[in-house]
Amino acid sequence: MTTSDAVEFTHTASLTGQNDSVKTHVRTRVLDTLAAITGGYQMSGTAAIRGFARERHTADVATILDGSHESGSVPEVVLANATAANKLDIDDGHRQVKGHPAAVVVPAALAAAEAEAKTIGAFLDAVYVGYEVAVRTGLAIHETDGVYTGTGSWGAVGAAAAVARLRGLTAKKTANALGAAEYHAPRTPIMRGVEKPGMTKDGIGWGSYAGVTAIELARRGFTASGTVFDDERITRTASLGDTHHTTRGYLKPYPCCRWAHPGIDAVLELRREAQIDPSAVVAVNVRTFSEATNLDTRNPSTVSEAEYSYPYPVAAALVHGKFTAEELKHSARTNDEILQVAEKTNLVADETIDARFPDECLARVTIEQDGRVHESDLTRPRGAQNRPLDTAAQWEKIERLCHPMISATELRDVQHALEDRSNSITALIAPWQ
Repeated sequence: MTTSDAVEFTHTASLTGQNDSVKTHVRTRVLDTLAAITGGYQMSGTAAIRGFARERHTADVATILDGSHESGSVPEVVLANATAANKLDIDDGHRQVKGHPAAVVVPAALAAAEAEAKTIGAFLDAVYVGYEVAVRTGLAIHETDGVYTGTGSWGAVGAAAAVARLRGLTAKKTANALGAAEYHAPRTPIMRGVEKPGMTKDGIGWGSYAGVTAIELARRGFTASGTVFDDERITRTASLGDTHHTTRGYLKPYPCCRWAHPGIDAVLELRREAQIDPSAVVAVNVRTFSEATNLDTRNPSTVSEAEYSYPYPVAAALVHGKFTAEELKHSARTNDEILQVAEKTNLVADETIDARFPDECLARVTIEQDGRVHESDLTRPRGAQNRPLDTAAQWEKIERLCHPMISATELRDVQHALEDRSNSITALIAPWQ
C-alpha cells in the first residue's frame, strides 16, 4: 500500500455493493459516536474547547452537537465535537490499532458533509474510507515508530481522507492533504496520558482538527512530503478494500479506558453470582496485561483520572452494580465505600494474558471476602467482536448518553435517516440543530 493507493481508495471506495455487515457497522459507528459526543457535552470539562471553537468561528456552516443549536466553521466545530466524542471515553475502538477511529473520523465527515450539503450516502462513504485509512495509518505508524501514540497521531489522516472525499479534492491535493495531516498530527504519547490523565487524552479533537485543516491547506497549494504508507518497511496495511476494519472494532459499554472493561465485567458477574457484600471485601485481585497495570489511580480527583483508572471503576461497579457517567461524577468519586474497595484492588500482570494483547483485552478477577475466595473466568469485555453488544444493549447506551438532550423518538428518526442514502445530511442532525 502506498500514498497513491490510499488516495485512489479515498475517492473510489463506496458502501454501495458492500455486504450488509459492512454497511451496518458503519451506521452503528455513526450512531455510537453521535451518542458519545452528546453525552460528552453533558459532562463538565468541555467548556474550554467549546468556548475556543465559538470564539474563532468564521462561518455558520456546521452544527456544534451540544444542544445549543449553534453552528460555526468546520475546523472549529470539528475540534469541539471530536473532543466531546472522547470526553467520556465511551467511543468505539479497534483492538489492533489500540485506538478510537470513529471518534476522530465521524465528526470531521459530519461537519464537512453539512457544510457541503451532502447526502447521507456521501457522508457514510466518507466515514467508511476515513475509518479504513485511519486504522491503516495507525498500524503503519506503530510498525515504524517505537513510541505507542494515541488516536490523534494517526486518526488525522483518516479525517483528512473523509473530508477530501466530500470536498472532491484532486488526487494530487488529496495526497498532499493526507501527508500534511500525518505530519501535523499531534504526537500523543498516550502512556503519559494514562499515568497522568488530563483533557489531552488520545488527542482525538486535535487529530480531527489537523485532518480538516490539512484539507484547507492542500486546497490552497500546500505540499507535503508523502505519508507513512510509502515506507518500504510497512507490512500491515495490505488488503485495502478487501479487509474491512470497520467490522473489526468494538463498542464500549462503560465510560473508561477499554483496558479496564474486562475487570468491570468480571466483577459484575461475580457480584451477581455470589451476592458479594462490598463492605466485607478484603481484596480484589485483577490479573491482566502489563499495560493495564499502569491504570493505578485509586482516588481520582477528576473525571479524566477516573476514566484512566482500573481500581476505581472496578470498585464502583462492585458497589453500585454498574459503571456509567453517574459514577464519574464528584459524588461517586468521593464515595467512601467505593474508595475503600478501590484501595483494596490490586493489579497484577499475567504472562498468559500479556501474550494475547493487543489482539485480546482480558482479565481474571478474584474477590476475597470473609475467608471465601470468588474467582471469575478469564473474561473478555462486552462489546468485543467475539462478545458483541446486542441491539438492546446498543440502544440502551445510546439513549442513556443522549438523555435528556435528545429524546428516544428523535433517536429513532436519526436511525431511520441513516438507512436512506438519498436523505439530506440535515435529516441526520436535525435534533441537534
